[in-house]
Amino acid sequence: MQKSILKKTKIVCTIGPSSESVEIIEGLIDAGMNVARMNLSHGNQSDHKKIISNLREAAKNRKIYLPILADLPGPKYRVGEIENGIMEVTENQKIIFECDNEKLESKLLNIWPSGLNDDVEKGAILMIDDGAVELEVTGKNQTQLETKVKLSGKISSNKAVVARGYPSMLDYFTEETESALNFVITNDIDYIGLSYVRNAEDIKRVKEKLGDKKLRIISKIELQKALDNLEEIIDNSDVVMVARGDLGVHLPISEVPSAQKYIINLSNKKGKEVITATQMLESMTENPQPTRAESTDVHNAVLDGTDAIMLSGETSVGNYPIRAVEFMREISDIAEKNINNNYIRNLKLENINSSDSNHVDELIAHGAASIAEQLESKLIVAFTESGSTAARVASYRPSQSVIALSPDLSAEINLGLRWGVNTINVSNFDQIEEMFEYANDIVKELNLASIGDTIVVVAGLPIGVKGNTNLIRVINIS
Repeated sequence: MQKSILKKTKIVCTIGPSSESVEIIEGLIDAGMNVARMNLSHGNQSDHKKIISNLREAAKNRKIYLPILADLPGPKYRVGEIENGIMEVTENQKIIFECDNEKLESKLLNIWPSGLNDDVEKGAILMIDDGAVELEVTGKNQTQLETKVKLSGKISSNKAVVARGYPSMLDYFTEETESALNFVITNDIDYIGLSYVRNAEDIKRVKEKLGDKKLRIISKIELQKALDNLEEIIDNSDVVMVARGDLGVHLPISEVPSAQKYIINLSNKKGKEVITATQMLESMTENPQPTRAESTDVHNAVLDGTDAIMLSGETSVGNYPIRAVEFMREISDIAEKNINNNYIRNLKLENINSSDSNHVDELIAHGAASIAEQLESKLIVAFTESGSTAARVASYRPSQSVIALSPDLSAEINLGLRWGVNTINVSNFDQIEEMFEYANDIVKELNLASIGDTIVVVAGLPIGVKGNTNLIRVINIS
């Protein structure tokens, strides 16, 4: 139990054919998975329901709560159905795409939804499947695009089509996205991933559709337009994701590292969780260990201040899903020892001003992290209702792990992606002294601190009121 309690960097695993069985999911949990991700762009609703059922069963067997993230497809153009599912194309080959779904011809490749021909001009470069194939638009008429292959490869059915430099004018709620959103609303999901977010308005429209359904919003940063509107996107999201796959299609690949650092830095400054995703251990889709460059990539993402790191094909279709998580865990554990905690702590503090309604709460949280550092305390224990107290403390990146004690299951969901926090479900307390006694006893019981060690306890008064962080106490374990 101690191994999982002291975990800081969270690991998100995409579930697919290689990992959807209860047995493999249990193995992923044991290896260090904190959140399970489903990509609703692939498979059908029956497949997705089966995965949800298996995830809940595996988590129950392991006596934990495992949050589930479901990604919406977003307003993307895609290649239509291809005979036999795949088509190989060669350099300079001419291909005509039909962009009006009402005028399908068996001899032409289809792009859906309708409208790509209206978004692009002659000379535009179309990139299919994250740039696996590139084509130049050489001509266009009312509904068709004439193209010439610039980079040969294989085109598969339903792969995304992107025109670099030409943002999609599609309404956010394409038929595909709306169907996926309805699935999320009617099923047991905790987080919703918004693909191809362009601005705060896209997020607000999704929230309106969700209504009373309480889900954490994860905005995936994939577009130049999202980078241009990053501050408003972060402010309106619970979490953001550095989605390097599409980001590296819409931006030159050489610009992706600086974009990643910018997204992580601004998220840290605002105290919002951030996930770094795509190709982190890509070679482990086929191979039993990562490359040196991949190991360095994961390490550096943790140093930069990411809350979570994500596996995609490595766990969904890869040959070594459990082993990939083990490597992620091992690399991040080492990286955590080298984080510049003070830099991130001060970055967040600079963003707090006296007019902020949470000013006192933020200063208490910052103080808890600083006191724990100066006293070389073993742990920070945060009594929290919704999870906000523990989240505030962890956003200042203390060297110590934060143990969140909460009677509310929602805290486990709200803190599932928060760096440095591990949640334990507890009963309600009536008196403040009961809380201090429990903190003293639970850390000893879990072998997280010994007699004579100090821990820093953070709480909010009055007891049971959500959102308050106004009390710090240092306890010598007795």
